[in-house]
Amino acid sequence: MAVTAVLAKFQAESKCPVCLEDLKDPVTIECGHNFCRACIQQSWENLQEMFPCPVCRHQNEEGHHRSNHQLGRMIKIAQQLQVGSSKRKRPEEDSQCEKHSQAFTFFCEKDLELLCPLCMGGPGHNRHTVRPIAKAASTHREKLLSYIQPLKKQLEQARKLVQTQSKKHLELKEILENQRKQFTSECEHLMRYLEQEQKAALCRLEEEEKEIEQKLQENIEAFTLYGSRLRSLLHQGEEQMRLPEVEFLQEVKHFHRNFDPEFSPPVFSSQLKPHVYLFPPQYSALQKLIRKFKVDILLDPETAHPNLVVSQDKKCVTFSEKKQQVPNSPRRFKANTVVLGALEIGSGRHFWEVQVGDKAKWGIGVCKASLSPKAKWTSNPEGYWRMLLLDGGYQAPGAVPKPRLDVMARRIGIFLDYELGELSFYNMPEKSHICTFWETFTKPLKPCFYMGPKSEPLRITTEADCPQ
Repeated sequence: MAVTAVLAKFQAESKCPVCLEDLKDPVTIECGHNFCRACIQQSWENLQEMFPCPVCRHQNEEGHHRSNHQLGRMIKIAQQLQVGSSKRKRPEEDSQCEKHSQAFTFFCEKDLELLCPLCMGGPGHNRHTVRPIAKAASTHREKLLSYIQPLKKQLEQARKLVQTQSKKHLELKEILENQRKQFTSECEHLMRYLEQEQKAALCRLEEEEKEIEQKLQENIEAFTLYGSRLRSLLHQGEEQMRLPEVEFLQEVKHFHRNFDPEFSPPVFSSQLKPHVYLFPPQYSALQKLIRKFKVDILLDPETAHPNLVVSQDKKCVTFSEKKQQVPNSPRRFKANTVVLGALEIGSGRHFWEVQVGDKAKWGIGVCKASLSPKAKWTSNPEGYWRMLLLDGGYQAPGAVPKPRLDVMARRIGIFLDYELGELSFYNMPEKSHICTFWETFTKPLKPCFYMGPKSEPLRITTEADCPQ
């Protein structure tokens, strides 16, 4: 029995992981796993660069595999041993009941057990369906046959899925590698640009330093000469003060001719020129975002609260103390003084600018396009991502970093990257970053604008409104 068990284990290990049959013309790949030559070739069919092992996913370069003739011979020997072992078994050992030492003649369908005549008459199988061995074997062969074909189909489907997933894995690796190369290239390009700008700025600073030092030296020399002249005049004046009256009056005219109270040279200012050390704005990252992703946002009057007045060009919204007579619309906000933009955003990158004020309170950002107009405007409402002006300072709950209160912007830029889940606010035209929301967007968004009483008008700026 021990030899039979060992032989069974060897046979299990000699199965091909792809077709689950005994290995035929076995080959070994780099990671050490063995397959039928035909199976591994079929698994790697149409692959060009990387060849994954169907078992451990190890990437085999160039699809190398080597024949394992010794394993093939061992499998044949094991098959012969199995056949010989089966032949050596005594038929009576397999066809006799161990309990009653009588030949099996029946089969219990409920317990799936072979029975001898004495077993069938026992109490354990009285009410069970019992059939003669030949009939039961025929029935179960038919059932087994009905399972084999679907199993073969499932096995083939599984093999194809493994092959498909292997290709997808390689495609994903290729996409990621291309993204890495692109990102690396962009970073290298940016680093080269920064190095060039650094060298140029340092060169400008050096030239400015030389120019300032030269002018400072000239200014020092001018004040030195001025000091010498003052000392000479002082000495002359003191000498003349000691002269007799007649001689003093004869010489005093020379002193008056040389004395000039406004002769002092101007003081040189050593302030640096801003263009010497600042990067050109046309090369800034934000300028590129503006140029590439700026969109034309229009306000949607049908969503405007009755206290909000939308301009004819749909670019400006003003708060009115008096409610307007407006058509009843299911999309109109009535609980909050809000108006939405007409653009629905479900993908891509978008940039727009809003002219704001520093009075009362306002809010700008985005919200879910499906947001109910009846939704309450709380301190942190669900479905809104916005920056507010409240109590003379900025607020942006959930954004990083917290907006600074010491810098008040008059024009704010908004950049939305839908796929990346980024919503950033910028102080324009200084182009300085204020704060950023990070979120996973799954539903379409719309620009939103909130206004409080006595707020200054909010205007979506155009190219003509934005000085470069």
